[in-house]
This record gives sequence, structure tokens and C-alpha cells, in this order.
Amino acid sequence: MLPYIRCAMNNQLLRPQVSPLLHNENNLDIVRYYLSFAVLFAHFAELTGSTNYFPTSSYTAVGGFFMLSGFLVFYSYLRSRSIAQYLRRRAQRILPPYIAIVLLCAVCGAFITNLSVGNYFSSSQFWQYLGANLTFANFLQPSLPGVFEGQVYESVNGSLWTMKVEVLLYLSIPLVAWLMMRSSRAWALVAIYALSYIYKVWMGFMYADTGELIYRIMQRQVGGQLLFFYSGVAILLYFDYFQRYIRVLFPIALAVGIASKYVNCFDAIEPLCIAIVIIGFAYNCRWFVWMRKYDNIAYDIYLFHYPIIQLVVYWGLPERNIYLALAVVVGMTLSLSLLSWYLIERPVMRRRA
Repeated sequence: MLPYIRCAMNNQLLRPQVSPLLHNENNLDIVRYYLSFAVLFAHFAELTGSTNYFPTSSYTAVGGFFMLSGFLVFYSYLRSRSIAQYLRRRAQRILPPYIAIVLLCAVCGAFITNLSVGNYFSSSQFWQYLGANLTFANFLQPSLPGVFEGQVYESVNGSLWTMKVEVLLYLSIPLVAWLMMRSSRAWALVAIYALSYIYKVWMGFMYADTGELIYRIMQRQVGGQLLFFYSGVAILLYFDYFQRYIRVLFPIALAVGIASKYVNCFDAIEPLCIAIVIIGFAYNCRWFVWMRKYDNIAYDIYLFHYPIIQLVVYWGLPERNIYLALAVVVGMTLSLSLLSWYLIERPVMRRRA
């Protein structure tokens, strides 16, 4: 396990002993790519009106991303010397490409808007878009003036809704770590999981009872995503036990995860089962360990793919050839993701190091 050595009352530092089982020879890179492409294919199908044949839904993929964040980011918090250092590292990791995609879409929108360039940049909607998206409030203004009008969705980047949830989950970690020090890791995790599930069920009930879409939207916000995030944290904090019993846990979790798609009674433990399957695969298989030698651009793929799909739809490519449209989306997404990594993210990461 990762036992807590001490807790400084001024900033609630938690300094762990690093488990020798938590090694770098893992398959987390291929897992990230798989999840990012699951979201890409789901959005492509949704925005083009085509069929999605990818075996994993966007709901499961997004939940998987939150689970990985819980597993990795809580570990990052435990290794940080202070809360300030932890928050600075998180900001340096997620902000550069995020700001880049928001600004890039805002500028490039001038080339496809049905407004004049002057009216586009002077529009209050343009500045509202910048203000809302740069502060993780994408829901306040998801579209740009005269851009993608008449398409299935006019939002510029529908993937960004998860970023505010991600940030709030990051901010929850110091508080949860403090609660664990004051009580018990196990009870804290059980309480968070139970409360999150109750919240999710209640929002679902309210949506079914009233038909108000706001409840369906709230169901997938931070209250509901705590299930995935702290499932990852639970596996991290009990990683040695997890590895000891993985041969039993993995097949059970895989079977329950599949069955939960058809049997509602397994819904409550589906997030934990997904976490067991993903982390179990990542740390008990050597097929894709070689990918650790290369830079990972899965985060960039997640950020960049949605506006590229919208642009391809604007060009009318899906109506001509859906497979060509998909190839263009994948090619442009990978190209821009690589540029983002090499020109923006890697320089920032090197300065951080």
C-alpha cells in the first residue's frame, strides 16, 4: 500500500512510500489512446449521423479517463511537496493545450463564419465564447458567431465540458486526503462512492419524472463522475492488494462490466469494474510497454478532434464519402495533436522538470 508517513497541519502534506508494484512498465499509453479514439469515433458518428462501430461507448471512455485521472493524479498529489506544487503541476499539464485549442478555434472561426471579419471579432458572442471557455465554463457559450450554423450541433468543441469536471475533481483531492487522515481511507472512499451513486440515481429519477434535460446534464457532472475518479484512487491506495488478487478480480469485473450493459442491477458497481479492468490490463500485460518510449498525445487528440469533425461536416465531406471524412478527421487530429505536443506541451514540461 501507500502508507501515510506524516501530515503537516499547515498544508496537509501526505508523503507516501512508493509501492514497488507501481512501476513504469505498463500499458497506460495504449489505454489512453484507446479511450481517446473511442470518444473520437462516438463524436464522429453523432455529428455526421453515421453508425459508430467502436466497441466502447463515449460514456465508458470518458468515465475511463476520469478513473485514470483519479489513479494518476492522486499519486501525483501524494508525491508533491505542497498543495501549491501539486496545483502548479496540474495547471502546467492541462492548461497549455487547452488554452491553445480555445484560442485556435476562436481565430480560425473568422475564416468560416457567415459574418464579416469585423462583425465576427466585434460580436459579443465571440468575447463571451473566449471568456466562458478560458474559464472552463464552456456550457455558458459553446458556439462562435456565425460558425457551424445549421449543423447537428453548433458547439465548437463539445468535448470541453469534461474539463471543468476534471478541474473540480483535482481540487477535491486535498480535501479528501485530509478526510482520510482524520478518519479512514476505506470509509472515506466508500462514503464518496455511495454519495456519488445516490446523486446519479437521484438526477436520473428527476429527469425521468420531469423530462427536464438539465437533470440529465447534471447527472454526468462532477457529482456523478466521483464514482469513476475515486474508483481509480481506491485501486491506487490498495494497489498491492489489487495486484495480489487481480487474477480473481479481473474476470469478475470484466463479466460484471459487460453484464451491466444489459442488467441494471450491476449499474452501481460498473465504475469500479471498469477501473479494475483498465488498471488490471495496464499493469499485468506487457504487449504495449514499448509505447512508453514515445510521447503520448492522447490528451491532445481528445481536445482537438471535435472541432475538426465539425469542420469536416462544414466542408460536406461525410455526404460525399463517410470513410474519406473519417480518414481526414483522424489525419488532421493526429497532425494537430503532434504539433501541440512538440510546440506547446513538451517545452512546458521540460521547464517544469
